[in-house]
Amino acid sequence: MKKCLFLIPTSYNDGKEIPSDVMSEIFDELFAECGPYSVTGITQGIWELKDGTRVKDNSLTVWTVIDDEKVAILKKLIKKFARILKQEAVYFEVTDWTGEFIRPE
Repeated sequence: MKKCLFLIPTSYNDGKEIPSDVMSEIFDELFAECGPYSVTGITQGIWELKDGTRVKDNSLTVWTVIDDEKVAILKKLIKKFARILKQEAVYFEVTDWTGEFIRPE
């Protein structure tokens, strides 16, 4: 199992907020392809565009735990999200996961 963490920006690079229907479609597709996920809050950062312009951004921090073979599927999905959201890149992190989901008795 792998824990995957990535950032989804809340606005386009021009500062315009990403419409809620676009965000809903992204998260619906994420769930359909990878199953459960968590959004742990907003991360603030600065990105430098290819032309040298610095852009302040707010991004949703999203993580999920998936089978190893789904990592490639998630990466492909994030590439699609980057295109839809007009991003030059999206942060993506993969780590080995040794946790567990504890169910009630």
